[in-house]
Amino acid sequence: MSAPSHPDVRSDVAALRRYPLPLFPEPVVPFGDVIGAAPPPLVPSGPIAPDPDPVGAVRRVLDDLDGRGRELGAVEVLLADEALAAAAESRRRIDAGAARPLEGVPFGVKDVVQVEGSPTTFGSRRYEGFRPATTAQVVRNLRAAGAVLVAKLATYEFASGPNSRTRNPWDAGRRSGGSSSGPAAAVGAGLLPLAVGTDTGGSIRVPAAWCGAVGLKPTLGRVPRAGIPPLTWTMDHTGPLAGSVALAGAALTAMTGVPPAAAAPRWPGTRDAPLAGLRVGVLGGWFRVAEDDVLALADAATTVLAGLGATLVPVELPVIEEIDPDAIKRILVAAETASLHDAGDDLDGYGAVFTKLLTGGRSLSAVDYLHALRCRTVLAGAVDALFAGVDLLACATSAIVAPPEGVDAVPLGGRDRVLATVVARNTSVFNVSGHPALTVPCGRAPGTGLPVGLQLVAPCWREDVCLGAGVAYQSMTG
Repeated sequence: MSAPSHPDVRSDVAALRRYPLPLFPEPVVPFGDVIGAAPPPLVPSGPIAPDPDPVGAVRRVLDDLDGRGRELGAVEVLLADEALAAAAESRRRIDAGAARPLEGVPFGVKDVVQVEGSPTTFGSRRYEGFRPATTAQVVRNLRAAGAVLVAKLATYEFASGPNSRTRNPWDAGRRSGGSSSGPAAAVGAGLLPLAVGTDTGGSIRVPAAWCGAVGLKPTLGRVPRAGIPPLTWTMDHTGPLAGSVALAGAALTAMTGVPPAAAAPRWPGTRDAPLAGLRVGVLGGWFRVAEDDVLALADAATTVLAGLGATLVPVELPVIEEIDPDAIKRILVAAETASLHDAGDDLDGYGAVFTKLLTGGRSLSAVDYLHALRCRTVLAGAVDALFAGVDLLACATSAIVAPPEGVDAVPLGGRDRVLATVVARNTSVFNVSGHPALTVPCGRAPGTGLPVGLQLVAPCWREDVCLGAGVAYQSMTG
């Protein structure tokens, strides 16, 4: 079988042009109309009990990151002095009975998140030695909730892919995923309870699934992105990676900076059947093209949801066979990244892969870009329409387990496929649509022992739905 060719942005343009977008009837609605303008208040998350000795907890985390974390290639910079001072303040607050929601919880941030005075390279040699003069809003919000920043964590250049030096904690010869590779490896290895990542096509959820962590991509616009230079400004999301769904939910509340308030429950539920009344749409078609072990574990996980009272409803998204979300993503990323890094002929310090991305973006026309945006609105509307009949969507997070380093093509669906077209196959559609999506570990593949993730997708602004189902799932499965 001949090796498949790597996707090219010009071929993506040609593929999308095959989808007809006539002037009449009415053109597609603006993308913002699909998501809606104002988010409702978040549902309060359950309390996270503080560690009675936050200084000791932070010391242990720093030691673990300095040892195993560096072995995995997950750590860029440890912020030990600042972390220990913050932990001491947490200890005083706990002793005084004035603990904040995330008091003393250690967290790390992907190295595209700026922290004033701390080395921040954005994964790029071009920014070696850079120390920002600002701190990202999300870091300020987490600190205000009592969380303790301990480290900057590894990523690929400007969050545009995987990085080969961060290893998978379950198998050092396997990829950790990208671009939130450092956060996923550190959390998946149990070195760190919480981290902040970014997600443009699956960059929180895929590495979280491959490394055995929880990862949440919130609704587009839910979490402030100030102080985080974008890969794209139209599809970037900021969200938490955590050791549990409950902690991810508490972190999300803190990251928004918006005080939580009660919202109407989406399903009745009972003590014995907490998901009773919840309709879960099990995605078929496109989303069933996956490795056998991955499908088996995802199916078993949805069976657990049914055992908790949920009703499983088979659903499909036929338009995805005509409008490839990865093609949309690649065009928008290439065009917007080229605009953001418009440095003329000065490409010194950029890596070869990132330079190729910039070059591809410069080759696109305004019509190419706008056609992709119009296709995006069609696809987003089709995803949103699924929620007329269900409360939640479910599928495997990644179609494959973490592949070996150096592998660029994998067998899937009866043929060899370029790895770059497989990695975000099940995730990028929800970046395109803007819907919140959670990945929760659902077991380890028998053939490799590697983690598999179940992806739960909710209506826009209803992170509480996927978080509530995820908490119930973890309460049953551990």
